[in-house]
Amino acid sequence: MKAQRTLPPSAAPIDWRDLIQGLVGLVRPQTTIRQREAEFREYFGVKHVWFVSSGKAALSLILQALHGLSGRQKVVVPGYTCFSVPSAVVRAQLSVALCDVDPLSFDFDFDQLTQMTDSTVLCVLATHLLGIGVDVPRIVKLCGQRGIFVVEDVAQAFGGDREGRPFGTMGDVAFLSFGRGKNITCGSGGAIFSNDDRIGEAITREYAQLPEESVLGMLKNWLEVAATQLLINPSRYWLPAGLPFLKLGETKFYTDFPVTRMDPVRAGLLRRWKERLARATASRVAHAEQVLRSLGSSPVQTIKPSGRDHSVYLRLPLLMRSKQEKEALCRVSVEQGLGVSSMYPSSVQYIAELREKLSSQDVPQSTMIAERLVTLPTHELLSARDLARICSAVQDVQRAEGVGTTCSPEVREGQRRVSERPRVS
Repeated sequence: MKAQRTLPPSAAPIDWRDLIQGLVGLVRPQTTIRQREAEFREYFGVKHVWFVSSGKAALSLILQALHGLSGRQKVVVPGYTCFSVPSAVVRAQLSVALCDVDPLSFDFDFDQLTQMTDSTVLCVLATHLLGIGVDVPRIVKLCGQRGIFVVEDVAQAFGGDREGRPFGTMGDVAFLSFGRGKNITCGSGGAIFSNDDRIGEAITREYAQLPEESVLGMLKNWLEVAATQLLINPSRYWLPAGLPFLKLGETKFYTDFPVTRMDPVRAGLLRRWKERLARATASRVAHAEQVLRSLGSSPVQTIKPSGRDHSVYLRLPLLMRSKQEKEALCRVSVEQGLGVSSMYPSSVQYIAELREKLSSQDVPQSTMIAERLVTLPTHELLSARDLARICSAVQDVQRAEGVGTTCSPEVREGQRRVSERPRVS
């Protein structure tokens, strides 16, 4: 453990005013919840909004409601995504189907998606990973012809839009996350929203059965948020970052997460969400653009939206030239406290609990992304010097490594299989 300036990979600061409003929520519980619901209905221009305990709880609730409307079992998800996504699918007692993604845009492989979307598919999950917009209208057009729902995953993209339409308003139903590493936070929490009355009625039925959070749970979350805000400053983050038992940034697959209604303390912590979101988005976009300009002559590959989207860059994704180069940059980051993250440790196909069931589903590009992707911090706690240090580290590692792309045997075998797959025009 080294006492030095250490950057958190992601940060959504909350100040004392937000913490006080969280406690005010205890005094005015119903009013606080109704205010947040009204604000989100207005922001997204939707009829229906529900607040729940987390983003994965939101997705699980959506899937249960859609299954009740359709009876279909299969949920198509990106081959590379947050492990919370397949965990929510499994918790809803549905089956995971993987579609590969474009490593330079995070969009689906649309040839493969076209082949997959048959009468067994309940829904397709359109995920704006790391705030990078994907082509939801194209997914909607494909799925609408086949009676398949489109669920828009905005967990990492709150504040982004496509030609003026907020992410989350192009599919049939969408969800947000307010976890600690997201665009704005209340410790943990999630939201569901939709303009579809039929879906709205189905989700309302599921929501009515959810339990309330206990007062002890509310206060525990509030204390964790207060502690996080104290330690997330780069001058102090070296302390939690140096404690292995905290397992910061560790990615886990588990299905026993709680699904409850959002409590008024969390809703109170979100009171100034519009102001915080605008400030955070402006910082992230500006910092991402500055890094991209600095790395303009570097051989690093950047992931960019495929359409006319205003992405919000929760973190800035870079595709290194090899697994070795990625590992070298991550080592330098730990030594210098740069906040570079290796993101998810594998594609969904290789999650230990799912590997046997998904072994036949080839997603080689997703597996390659898992091997080579790093993300750079973009949050508002970064200084100009921090950004310069990060860019220098990326360039120094690339000069030192000086190697081309290498792939694992799994990736090479998957690429071979995909090359033999018939193409869809």
